[in-house]
Amino acid sequence: MTFSPSLESERELRVPRSQDTEQSHSPPSRAGAPARRRELLRNSALFSHLNDSEADAILAEARVVNYAEGAHIFAKGDPGDSMMAVLHGQVAINDPSSDGRQVLLTVFREGDVFGEMALIDGKKRSANATAATACDLLVVPRQPFLHLLERRPDVSIGFMIVLCDRLRRTNQQVEDFAFLGLERRVAKVLLRLADEMDQARASRQGIKISQRALGKLVGGSRERINKILHDWRRSGIIAVENGSIRICDRKALTDLV
Repeated sequence: MTFSPSLESERELRVPRSQDTEQSHSPPSRAGAPARRRELLRNSALFSHLNDSEADAILAEARVVNYAEGAHIFAKGDPGDSMMAVLHGQVAINDPSSDGRQVLLTVFREGDVFGEMALIDGKKRSANATAATACDLLVVPRQPFLHLLERRPDVSIGFMIVLCDRLRRTNQQVEDFAFLGLERRVAKVLLRLADEMDQARASRQGIKISQRALGKLVGGSRERINKILHDWRRSGIIAVENGSIRICDRKALTDLV
């Protein structure tokens, strides 16, 4: 695979614009053995310590929804009446600009939760959510979750940790955009994505992300991302295989940050 303008047509992890994607998804599912549904719920660190009765209480009100790749999940301005946990797959969070462009804010993976701000304050969604891959989401309504927080201080603390981590990451992104050049931002994002998916798996499979999506994460054009990755590939820092970026020399990439 070579880095060229034709790369954009190759099938990688894409974050389609909401107007270009299918708006449908499969019906909510409540089927499955109770033990299996508890296992899915506990994939999320936030719910991993619930006992069976507490997990069942959440599951009685929650639902598992399956989304096809590219499907619309919610839009900025929608009512915030639920929180979602990623059981399988990946979800892209985008913020639409005034000229219609989509800025990729982050990608959530298995075990992550999102939509929590609107769930807590009851206000409207602050960004768009799109299925970056086919995914299964646990949709938790507002009231049952608030009741759980009232009963379980440890879950409340865990939830606060999630919110603090989200705020720290946002602050770090603002600092990176203000003080780091584009090459350093790309290196930092690739290292973070590798850490989030487990370094061993990232070394074997690579990070599945398109140049356009990577550019949106770091605030650079696809052409500039193309040049940076091409230079790194020639230097042996990364390899590009089957639409994935594999880090070959982590130390060299870390030194760039």
